[in-house]
Amino acid sequence: MKAITSKQAKQELDEIIDRVSLDVEPTILCSVRGTQAVLMPLDEFNSWQETLYLLSNPANAKHL
Repeated sequence: MKAITSKQAKQELDEIIDRVSLDVEPTILCSVRGTQAVLMPLDEFNSWQETLYLLSNPANAKHL
């Protein structure tokens, strides 16, 4: 997983979004204060959300 600074992200945001989406590879964004966040394709995020929802119900989790 690639990590980039917030400064780099500001300068190259469109290219970074394209790369993350095409490569389906999350990217870590690092601020000057040391905080971090992850940029990931929306389809992948939605898939994670659906999985979390399904596994939050014990009956669903057992069935899966």
